[in-house]
Parts: sequence; C-alpha cells; structure tokens
Amino acid sequence: MKKAMQRFIPICVILFLSLYLFYGHEDAELVNEKTKEIHKGDFIMHIRVEQADEGFRVFRSVQYTGKEMVKVEHQTPLISVSFKYADHDYTGSTVSKTLRQGSSYHPQDPKMFKAPDEEGKHTLYCETIFTAGGEEITIRHEETLVFE
Repeated sequence: MKKAMQRFIPICVILFLSLYLFYGHEDAELVNEKTKEIHKGDFIMHIRVEQADEGFRVFRSVQYTGKEMVKVEHQTPLISVSFKYADHDYTGSTVSKTLRQGSSYHPQDPKMFKAPDEEGKHTLYCETIFTAGGEEITIRHEETLVFE
C-alpha cells in the first residue's frame, strides 16, 4: 500500500501541473485599443490596434493631404509593423500608386499578432518608407501597448 501511494502522489502532482499549464495559463489581453495619426509633410500614417479573438490586429494606412496628384512608390508592405522587436522587412518588387488629395492607401490586410504570454507593457513598431514625387519619405512610430 505504501509503495502504491509513493507512485500515486507524483502522478497526481504531474497531472495537476500539466492541467494547470495547459488550461490555467491564458494569454494576456490588450487593455486599450489605440488609434494614432503620425504626420510628416503631406502624408499621415494611420495606425489602429484592436483586440482580436486570438490576440490583436493592426490596421494601417497612409493618407495623402497635398493639393497636387502624386505618384507613390514602395516595396511590400507599405507599412511594416512588428511587435516587441524593431524588425522591419520589405520584400518584393516596387509597387506604385497615384494619390490625390484625401486619398487613403491601404494595400495590406490587417496584421494579426498573438497576444503576449506575459502581462505588462510591450512596444509596437511601425514604419513606412516610400518615394513620393522622387523624394524618399520615412515615417516611424513606436506605440506602447498594455496587456493584462
């Protein structure tokens, strides 16, 4: 009987810990949704962060406010977004789009991120690099997101 109890207790402990780690550990959730506008010259980079079922999503676009039509050229993505680390990766061939006053340009779908495992403050890094009328435009923004 004593030998059986010595085997039963460790098995119960392992089972309990396994169940806790699998079911008892939830990802943190975004505390506040964010909307930001970052202005540079005739352009505005719009960023919106929303809670999603499996984490959060980031909507992004560039708006042109100048008076004359302008040709914008960029690599994909138009706006690179990374979470926790400032890693931006632009790929593919050059894409061009002609914008007029008030045009909002958003060629990519929202970017999805998994919620962090740990609560606290984490940084979202946003960057767009494009040419407009032959001039290179770079807009960068860092947003602190709080998760609980």
